[in-house]
Amino acid sequence: MIKLDINDNLISDKNWYVAFSGGPDSSCLLYLLIKKKEQIEKDLKVKIKLSAIHINHNLRQAESLRDMDFCKNICKHFNVEFLPFSVDVNHLAKSEKLTIEQAARTLRYEIFDKYADGCVFLGHNKDDNSETIFMNIIRGTGLQGLCGMEKVSGHYFRPLLGYTKKQIVAFNHLNGIDYILDSSNNKNDYLRNFIRNDIFPMINCKTKKDVSSNLNSMAELIKQAESYIEKNVDLEFKRIVTLEKQSVIIDISDFSDLENIIASGIIRKSILYVKGVLKDVERKHIDIIRNMIARSQSGSVVDLKDDIKVLLLQNKRMRIFREAISGTILTRNVQIEGKTYISEKDMNVIAETCVYNGGAVFDEKSVMLDYESVKEGLVLRNRMPKDFISPYKGNGTKTLKKYFIDSKIDNDMRDTLFILAIENEIVYIENKELGKRFHPKKGEKALRLEFIYNERTV
Repeated sequence: MIKLDINDNLISDKNWYVAFSGGPDSSCLLYLLIKKKEQIEKDLKVKIKLSAIHINHNLRQAESLRDMDFCKNICKHFNVEFLPFSVDVNHLAKSEKLTIEQAARTLRYEIFDKYADGCVFLGHNKDDNSETIFMNIIRGTGLQGLCGMEKVSGHYFRPLLGYTKKQIVAFNHLNGIDYILDSSNNKNDYLRNFIRNDIFPMINCKTKKDVSSNLNSMAELIKQAESYIEKNVDLEFKRIVTLEKQSVIIDISDFSDLENIIASGIIRKSILYVKGVLKDVERKHIDIIRNMIARSQSGSVVDLKDDIKVLLLQNKRMRIFREAISGTILTRNVQIEGKTYISEKDMNVIAETCVYNGGAVFDEKSVMLDYESVKEGLVLRNRMPKDFISPYKGNGTKTLKKYFIDSKIDNDMRDTLFILAIENEIVYIENKELGKRFHPKKGEKALRLEFIYNERTV
């Protein structure tokens, strides 16, 4: 008996999308989702929309069209929305120098990610998981690669991971679930097929063991170890890493005292925060950064992949940031009332008038300005060569460059800070300084600006 291994509370309030190829796994998954949908709708009195995503990879010509027709008819019979897509795997593989497997996976997940506001169900089974682990071992993986797939990862759900292909096929036959077979699965053109068709059977025959089952058991043990390590990485990360809007600063004063696996985990977690993903981040990149910490002087810079840079700062600190961010040209007129979206920073500026009753005039999320001084308009932008400011606690004016130098603001940070300006006069420097003549007066009308970033978590 096969059941969907999933928590109903995670899926009951979202649209469902199932990756439907027409094969044994996805056909079983669609059948179970239809049953699950009926059960949840009855028990919770809700309405769930179920759609099937079918992707034609254009690799098998007539057979691909046969698959699409089969899936379309199944969806029509069960009143499931059919969402067909066609992708050119060969073109991407050639243009990006990828294997067919890599290109196909990239294109599939680009489509699946369009439905991130719902639940995307994938039909991966226990055998798929063991093959993935084995492929990761061949390629040279860390602990994460040995953990295999997750049953729930973001908007992705893999509720069949606990069942083998043999169990799924038997379930299909018992319940009269129709499916079709992909003829390319019998060919060893792709690494996964070679492992499935030749390597695993050969190992099983030689050792009298079930390599797939043993790899899955190993993965469960490694997940426990990985979870323990991650908890310790999180503790140290919170202690020594400062998160900024588009970068991180790491206190490296006692970095050499950390266990290697914890230090490497902090670096990986920092890159994940800045980059958003860990794709293509390899051990050699982690080693480069650790060698830099051990041997280099402040001011040293290392370029990693995808415009990620690492800079050693003074006072035993290190910044990891994306170079493209600091080079962004930013100029936006700010609405004096309402909302202004700043696409370059993925930030909304919410403006409202109020009466200033005293207290702090700015923090990292907002600023209070004298309304009469700014009512004619503000520009939110990067710094410019002729900018000047009249610091609130100082006398006279300073060039912005001199202000940065006197305030010991690191060079790499100066271009990432936004400023509010009227022509070349600085009204406000992000969470740093408010110009003297723009300071609100107690009991008088003020303009409050709130800065709301789309949140990024690690």
